[in-house]
Amino acid sequence: MIRNNLLVLTLFLLASCSAKIPSNQDDICDILDENPKWGQHLLDAQKRWDAEPSTVMAIIRQESSFDQDAAPERNKLLGFIPWKRASSAKGYAQAVEGTWEEYKKETNKRRAKRSNFSDSVDFIGWDLSKAKSVRIKSYEVDKLYIAYHEGYGGYKRKTYRDKDWLVDVAKKVKYNAVRYERQLKSCPLKEKKSFWDIF
Repeated sequence: MIRNNLLVLTLFLLASCSAKIPSNQDDICDILDENPKWGQHLLDAQKRWDAEPSTVMAIIRQESSFDQDAAPERNKLLGFIPWKRASSAKGYAQAVEGTWEEYKKETNKRRAKRSNFSDSVDFIGWDLSKAKSVRIKSYEVDKLYIAYHEGYGGYKRKTYRDKDWLVDVAKKVKYNAVRYERQLKSCPLKEKKSFWDIF
């Protein structure tokens, strides 16, 4: 009986810790209402990498629709047997394995997980911080997304020129970022107060 109660309690705690996939992804205020801890993670990335919260959230929406377990569909062997995935992309940021390992090494975050929102937000901030190397401004969200998708080497080589679909997606990401930025004026991100702030 005690063992069953402990199992139920463990499952409850795990369920309560997992993030919800936002029901209304058009409104960042609704998104943050459903996942209140996300605001602090966005502020942390903004402080560390100068990454705009609206841009980070627009990228996550495009990449995974805020699903921590998002991954490309598996290819089908003989047309019906699930086989390997088309890419190693995974998690909120859809970071591929090689770039994720580079991020962990460069930031010394060895335990970072792609299914963790905080780690994913920090990863995107880290990636966007490299935009200065190709002279992309923080407000050029469409260009930021293309570089995020293609890598900065690909962006320099202009690999996106033959990908009209990617340019269209980048415009969509920019639109969502602008909308999120506007919405944040009515629900501004606030620093979480620590115990010591009362003194």
